[in-house]
Amino acid sequence: MDPTINAGPDPERNIAGFYDWLAPDYDQMTGFEKRFAHEKPFFRLLVENNGIRSAVDAGCGTGFHSFLLAQLGVDVTAVDVSPIMIEGLRKHSSALGYPIKAVVAGFSDLPGLLKLPADAVFCMGNTLAHMLSREQLCESLGAFHTLLKPGGILFAQTLNYDRILATREKIQSVKEIGGTTFIRYYEYHAENILFTILKLTRDAAGVHHAVQSVELRPVLTKEIVPMLEDAGFVDVRLFGGITMEQFDPSESKDLVLIARKASA
Repeated sequence: MDPTINAGPDPERNIAGFYDWLAPDYDQMTGFEKRFAHEKPFFRLLVENNGIRSAVDAGCGTGFHSFLLAQLGVDVTAVDVSPIMIEGLRKHSSALGYPIKAVVAGFSDLPGLLKLPADAVFCMGNTLAHMLSREQLCESLGAFHTLLKPGGILFAQTLNYDRILATREKIQSVKEIGGTTFIRYYEYHAENILFTILKLTRDAAGVHHAVQSVELRPVLTKEIVPMLEDAGFVDVRLFGGITMEQFDPSESKDLVLIARKASA
């Protein structure tokens, strides 16, 4: 495993703290091992069709997409604000046998840290919703643009907040894993959303709970498309998931964005 780079004090401590707390349960919650068989065919097409040989996995968590891309022959640099998530990636790296450079940093720091232009930047798992102001989101998109080679692509996935804000459902999911229940729910405020995970565990003494929250700023299509164009991206396309089905603002669970840096 290449040494972890630490960018110093993290300006997004609340986000890092949330994911440090979540990290021990993260792989179970997201189905780390089971996802490879399902997602690999779609990412193989993406890699082959776009000639991707190098990539940045921005908001990597414990590294699922980093390892998926590495299995497809891509040289990956993984980035996350949570040191505990990066520790999880390091353990997977040893177990899976894929050395991946890990960077603990915020997105705006990356152009000064990474000595590369990459063929692709991947930003998966609703990470863009953690940019809590328009300015922060613009800065992150600008950083991604800087990281890319001419003709390189940005592949980003968020939840479909067009649908979520229209329905304003409080409970987002309830998942049972090995006797532990994870309840994910939203509290809606004027502009942002408070995202909370309630963890319930049961033993002979009864039911125990732990709870953690983090603020999100909904990513809406009417805002993100012109922001990508302002950052210098072209050919912005919207899909309803990694299977590349048509995006439906009222029905799609996810929003997947593909945008390209203009060729020189």
